[in-house]
Amino acid sequence: MKNVSCFIFATVFSIAAHAQTPEPWSIPDPMALIEASNTLCAAQVKSALAAGELRQQGRSKAEVLALLPDSPKGMTLRVVSAMRENVEDAFDLPELSTQSQFAYRAEACFGETLGGKRAPRLASLRPQVEKCQQLHGSEKSDALFKCVEAVVRSARQ
Repeated sequence: MKNVSCFIFATVFSIAAHAQTPEPWSIPDPMALIEASNTLCAAQVKSALAAGELRQQGRSKAEVLALLPDSPKGMTLRVVSAMRENVEDAFDLPELSTQSQFAYRAEACFGETLGGKRAPRLASLRPQVEKCQQLHGSEKSDALFKCVEAVVRSARQ
């Protein structure tokens, strides 16, 4: 019994003597989170521009959808899903400019990756985004981007 007690004491002492102090846990750097979000959203945002460009070139919705992977896995599942949504939006909502659709997808993805809340589909926000276009034009501008961004944020709340 004495040998067992000595063994247990020696084992506990050895473990305690060689144990490392755990690293303090901290909240991730906000800039690192934003950078990671930008990386995750880049493909989604670029696909909004590509879908609009392919529509303007006269490609059909079916042709463009056929370019997307059939069975995405892991992280690419959401990316491909967003790309599919971008193609549908480009062809189903041609009254919304490619720049408005780009702004929508950027804010939708950013809010999803950093805020954990999915934005409503663009079709449900069409009237508000059209109003942004009426106020700020349909071409690329900070004013249009900020207006669409505000629409998406208010709809997400």
